[in-house]
Amino acid sequence: MPRKRYDDPTLDPHWILEQVDRLLAWEILTRALSFRMHEEILPQDLCDRIGVHKGFVYEIIKSARKQLNAPN
Repeated sequence: MPRKRYDDPTLDPHWILEQVDRLLAWEILTRALSFRMHEEILPQDLCDRIGVHKGFVYEIIKSARKQLNAPN
């Protein structure tokens, strides 16, 4: 089944997943350049800024914990 085409690529979930790293890096860079690195950002706000669902940060943390606790 072919992937749905979007007129606006920013509405395409596949495009968003491809861009998450870049958008996160941009957020970190802008916070560093504006000397706001010491200010915390809520996970929901971060998710909104990088264009992912509100549980994304929690899923990443859960995945990292699972990887760290996995037997080698």
